[in-house]
Amino acid sequence: MKQTDQDIVQYYAVNEQLVANPGKLAVQVAHAAATMTLHYLLNDSRYYEVFQAWLNNGQKKVVLQGPEERLRQLANEGFPSIRDAGLMENPEGFLTVVVLPPMNKKVAEERIAGLKVL
Repeated sequence: MKQTDQDIVQYYAVNEQLVANPGKLAVQVAHAAATMTLHYLLNDSRYYEVFQAWLNNGQKKVVLQGPEERLRQLANEGFPSIRDAGLMENPEGFLTVVVLPPMNKKVAEERIAGLKVL
């Protein structure tokens, strides 16, 4: 199968231990989306063409969940991460979401291994 711009997806990895109502979960993922966009468009021009193709092809997104250890691995690889401010149920600094830039599904397979669709 030929890989195309249609195969570009953005992945959000949510900590499975996150204590959050649907609104808080949505806000954490929104923080990740804004952070990712600013980070990659302002600081890492390698992703500009892929980002543009992703924008032009429906902005596909998948929200996954997994253990904090797996999210830490992704964060340690340099992917942007969001940490809780500690104003509600979770302690300050709690890792909530790690976001990957838009990328080809095949490229993402290894990075999202072990995560489940939320």
